[in-house]
Amino acid sequence: MPFHEMLNEYMRQLNITALKLSEASELSPAVISRYRSAERTPAHDSEALTRLAKGIALLAEQKGDLSLSQESVLRAFRKALGYEENGSTRLAANFDLLVNALRLRLGEMARALSFDPSYLSRVRTGQRTPANLAAFARAVGNYTARRCRSATERADLARLLGQEPEALSDDASCAAALARWLLNGEAGQPDSTFSFLEKLDEFDLNDYIRAVRFDRLKVPTVPFQLPSFKTHYGLENFRQALLDFLRSTALSRSREPVFICSDMPMEELARDMEFSKKWMLGLAAILKKGLHLDMVHDLNRSYAEMMLGLESWIPLYMTGQISPWYLRGRHNGVYGHLLFCSGSAAVEGECIAGDFAHGRFLFSQAKSDLPYYRRRADALLQTAQPLMDIYRDASEGVYSSFLFANAHEAGEYRAVLTALPPHTLSDECLARLLKKNGVSASEQENIRRAFARSRAFVASLMQNSAYEEEFPVLSPSAFQAEAPSLALSGLFCDAELRYDLADYQEHLRLTRAFAAAHPRYTAREVGRSALGNLQIFIRKGKWVGISKCKTPAIHFVIRHPKLCAALENMVFLVDERSQT
Repeated sequence: MPFHEMLNEYMRQLNITALKLSEASELSPAVISRYRSAERTPAHDSEALTRLAKGIALLAEQKGDLSLSQESVLRAFRKALGYEENGSTRLAANFDLLVNALRLRLGEMARALSFDPSYLSRVRTGQRTPANLAAFARAVGNYTARRCRSATERADLARLLGQEPEALSDDASCAAALARWLLNGEAGQPDSTFSFLEKLDEFDLNDYIRAVRFDRLKVPTVPFQLPSFKTHYGLENFRQALLDFLRSTALSRSREPVFICSDMPMEELARDMEFSKKWMLGLAAILKKGLHLDMVHDLNRSYAEMMLGLESWIPLYMTGQISPWYLRGRHNGVYGHLLFCSGSAAVEGECIAGDFAHGRFLFSQAKSDLPYYRRRADALLQTAQPLMDIYRDASEGVYSSFLFANAHEAGEYRAVLTALPPHTLSDECLARLLKKNGVSASEQENIRRAFARSRAFVASLMQNSAYEEEFPVLSPSAFQAEAPSLALSGLFCDAELRYDLADYQEHLRLTRAFAAAHPRYTAREVGRSALGNLQIFIRKGKWVGISKCKTPAIHFVIRHPKLCAALENMVFLVDERSQT
């Protein structure tokens, strides 16, 4: 029996929740959930596995079952994990993860370590077992430490190993840590997708505006002198070229959109906190001026690094003035390129991959140069694919049209909601809620239209497709602890319409009746979501929509295949104390 199935069987046998097991084992509910779903497995000699066995034994003792001791549970878990029968299981899983995360080339590694490439491929898939596991791990660790020396690559390694980057600063420490992790480390990528959603869920644009004083930011109009053309060499001079570009763009009279595209490791720039502050202030000044920004992200990076990059852009995405793009496919790994372009200035950069600090960067304000750079920017945009579409209140009609156009197409559809589905609420119940919450007459009409659109959308969707919705159902005690609100993300408003218990139970009854009456509709009832401010709508294999209900109300439609697949396959955590 696989480890995750054995864990679930113990929990069924003892009739315990993940929350109780979390408290007894001193592991977080998120870790328990990932173990149960097989998203992650613990190392055979890890503290986490020992704690898990101890927690199960403790709960069994409390229930009068003395057959499950810590030693017997730990022994069973280790057997399920396969370590007693096959010591290479962990090595194969972690070696495969290392190759994927760092984009290592097996042919190059094979030459460096005097192995046959096919042998490394078979070790990676578990088809071959090295005769000496420790020696193999040391060899791979030494190679990787020598191969991945840039700050960005060491940061990737630190995230993978669950360590601070400073602990991997020298090659010897890095190689030793890698060897230990290959043999004993936990398999599974850091859950960067959930981290991205958490940041999006918690983000409050109003708090951010106050923190950076964006609302009081003045775009200066005093002219200043910059050279019309200058060549910069090295990292420090490159920082100055970027700041000059932002300054020129913010102060010019041009209203042309701004274009940014780079496959250089911008993270190295971000390590300079003073530069980062000036960079963010310059971007804020451009957005305050009202300019639109086309940002072409480089996604030929590890998944975790890609998600961390997207997290840092969340505040700027919320303005609705940025269009994010990406280029399909994998591009050459020899050269690095950069192009920033606006109506008043441009920066072009080049370097050899891995030698960013010695690149060359051209800053130009020359009128003869700017049309050339704009043509290059337009050509790249013609090739680029939208990473996501962003809809704010001004584009409510466009977003609604997008949804209805998709509703007519057959496919697999699923929604993960933080409240009961709006399309099942009756007009009578809605009217009571609007009155009890003191909503103005004009706003009441807007809300009624939004709920009518929701009903029409679901009806249209189910004509051609099956539709599944996952939503929280709260026990009376959980409801009293924190009364939920109606889901108003489709309305682009920050209003909160709180249920009372009677109306909540009526809405739940209507939802269950709707499910019973519509065979193409599936309702999955869960506890209160760990994400309280996001609704997620998935069209499998096509796109994922993330709707933020408030601060601000905004919709993201994500199209990048890798990110869509991660969201489609995600296990969304719930608080089991809230379940009926």
